[in-house]
Amino acid sequence: MTLDIIEDMKAQATQDVREVILELEKNQTGLTEGVATVIGAGTGAAGSIAALSSLGTVSGLSAAGVSTGLVAAGGLVGGGVLVGLGVLAAPVAALGIVSYTLAKKSKKAKTAAALGLAAKKICDIQSRLLEHEEHFGEELAHIKSTLEIITRLKTA
Repeated sequence: MTLDIIEDMKAQATQDVREVILELEKNQTGLTEGVATVIGAGTGAAGSIAALSSLGTVSGLSAAGVSTGLVAAGGLVGGGVLVGLGVLAAPVAALGIVSYTLAKKSKKAKTAAALGLAAKKICDIQSRLLEHEEHFGEELAHIKSTLEIITRLKTA
């Protein structure tokens, strides 16, 4: 094996590992849960406002409409205006929490899949270099530490 071939293989392995890590970083978004929570809570709020404006004896969002809507919502569970406020706030909180939970689970599953794929690609690179282990000690050590990090992230 010539020195040029060894240097080319080192450069290619380094580039391949870098691409795997960059792809892994690119797939991680921090806004997923927040956006899902806002969408869920917004949906709950829209439903609550629609219920508020139509439940009372006076429909609409005027003072009389809101008052009678709150009384009617509270009356669903045996309360008054204050209880009605809680009844109409419950869908906002519930849908926000459910949306956050579902987004979090989905993101965890996607992250685990991406980490598994990254580990497989890096193992393939490692296997390729192990055929000529005597020339790639430093690169193999770097790959080993990268795999250890990915494994820790996958179990976290």
